[in-house]
Amino acid sequence: MLDIFSRDGLIQFLYTLPALLISLSIHEYAHAWVAYKLGDINQKLRGRLTLDPFKHIDPFGFICIALFGVGWGKPVVIDDRNFKDRAKGTMLTALAGPLANMLLAIFLTVVLKILIMTNILSIASTSKIVSVFLSMFLMTIQFNVVFSIFNLIPLPPLDGSKVLFYFLPSKMKGIMYTLERYSFLIIMIIFVTNIASVIISPAYSLVLKFLNFILTL
Repeated sequence: MLDIFSRDGLIQFLYTLPALLISLSIHEYAHAWVAYKLGDINQKLRGRLTLDPFKHIDPFGFICIALFGVGWGKPVVIDDRNFKDRAKGTMLTALAGPLANMLLAIFLTVVLKILIMTNILSIASTSKIVSVFLSMFLMTIQFNVVFSIFNLIPLPPLDGSKVLFYFLPSKMKGIMYTLERYSFLIIMIIFVTNIASVIISPAYSLVLKFLNFILTL
């Protein structure tokens, strides 16, 4: 939990803010972009086809992030009637957000590898500004990995539930419909308890090992 009312807490929050906004923006933009490409023109009319973080921030969700360290962005609302294949379109749109976060994390890791190989970081290592930039850069990679894994948890209202729903046999889809009715309760339980950490930690460690492997190539 971040204590933004203390000096150290506020500084920590300001350090994490760029990483948070980048991760949130790319996630929601990817949802909107895929939905738009699949036929949902409403995304353009709603102004969601942008990386401008202010278009993707939910005020209450952002306040929760500042106060408690957990929160949410402004969800992309889709009209699946515009999709040629409604079920597949919904699944692909849901998958787009977590996939974009993971691809960005990999891309930034490759950029970091290039900076290391070209010795740019070593040359500028004594600069305080470069040190702060590097910290934020690494934080952005970590945030995107967490965003990707967390949103792929197959429980409503997370993206993973919509992806799973597409592949479930018809007899089991009713279970997901039932769970969806309790989506708010589910998300509160995930945040309040240690369930999220238990679920995310193994996958997070595995992805970081892969990214570290890229850096050691």
